[in-house]
Amino acid sequence: MVLGCGLGGLKVSGLVSKQLGRSGTVTIVEPRAKIPLPSSLPWLAFGWREPNSILKDLKSLANRKNVRLVAEKVEKINVAGRIIKTQSHEILYDKLVISLGADLAFDEIPGLDKYSHTMYSLEGALKLRDAIKNFQGGSIVIGVCRIPYKCPAAPYELSLLMEETMRRARKRVDIQLFTPEPHPVPAAGSVIAKQVERLVASRGIKYLPKTKLVKVERDRVEFEGGSALKYDLFVAIPPHRPPRVVVEAGLTGESGWVPVNPQNLATRFDDVYAIGDVTSMETPHGHAPFLPKAGVFAQGQAEVVANNIAVSLAGKGEMRQWDGIGSCHLQVSKSESAFLRGSFLSNPPRLEFHPASRKWYLDKVRRERDWLS
Repeated sequence: MVLGCGLGGLKVSGLVSKQLGRSGTVTIVEPRAKIPLPSSLPWLAFGWREPNSILKDLKSLANRKNVRLVAEKVEKINVAGRIIKTQSHEILYDKLVISLGADLAFDEIPGLDKYSHTMYSLEGALKLRDAIKNFQGGSIVIGVCRIPYKCPAAPYELSLLMEETMRRARKRVDIQLFTPEPHPVPAAGSVIAKQVERLVASRGIKYLPKTKLVKVERDRVEFEGGSALKYDLFVAIPPHRPPRVVVEAGLTGESGWVPVNPQNLATRFDDVYAIGDVTSMETPHGHAPFLPKAGVFAQGQAEVVANNIAVSLAGKGEMRQWDGIGSCHLQVSKSESAFLRGSFLSNPPRLEFHPASRKWYLDKVRRERDWLS
């Protein structure tokens, strides 16, 4: 059984279904009929995509003979009884994969939901698109509200694309980017962080690290320590938290998220695995205490979990271990992107940063096309 069908859930469901064939059934619990590609949400916000062009329909997966799609929300996870409860079903499982992602927690900061925009949801990206289109100039503040959050490069990419968009539209703007982090993409280390900082500074964007948001008002954001910024447009990376059902099931640990074995994604409960943003995974190096939340990790983890579940049920094949390898595009303009790739669980991490070029932008377009196909 797979709970949630984002990038990781979609991948693990498809692979297990294919590998098991007639010997097993994959039950997916997911209320959405179509899933947006998260990395394309900025393109939607800037008017470079339409909503239907970044949505993947679950129909083709659900139509497989060994797949059952329950189009409801998970209401309760009972790991002791191996039962999942939805609005109208109680379903027994043999193997469970939790890929419920992270919830956006606007309510954690006063005024955030009322006054901010975001690109971290389909609805948010559409509202931001209208705000960008109608913006006539002034002060733009982009902020990371809390850590951890999905896609560590996202606020920097958003800032760079916002600067280019406003410059091309000949709208005079002042862009400031704040974050509670000490420097950009901490998991990548200080060398790559400096490269990202220089890139942001070269475009006239003021960068404010170690800055924690405490309150949002109609035209200003207030920070811990009493400082504040005025804004005409505020775009937030909102706080993230694990889904309520995961917490209530006792699956979370000291980090607040679901701790897993880095090699096989197993939780401390028998036959229960977790992948993607809902997890916490300690890193063996000092750049960041936990692995960042990113779709590419969820997909890599899904491949390992799918293989190992199929091997354990079929009694043949070889178990695999996840290697912690991931990559990330940092788009800097409408037609160019930088690229980060490496092994994030090695000590020290083996990472490489490729400067912006059209090559990496086209690679991002290709990945979008492949995922949607």
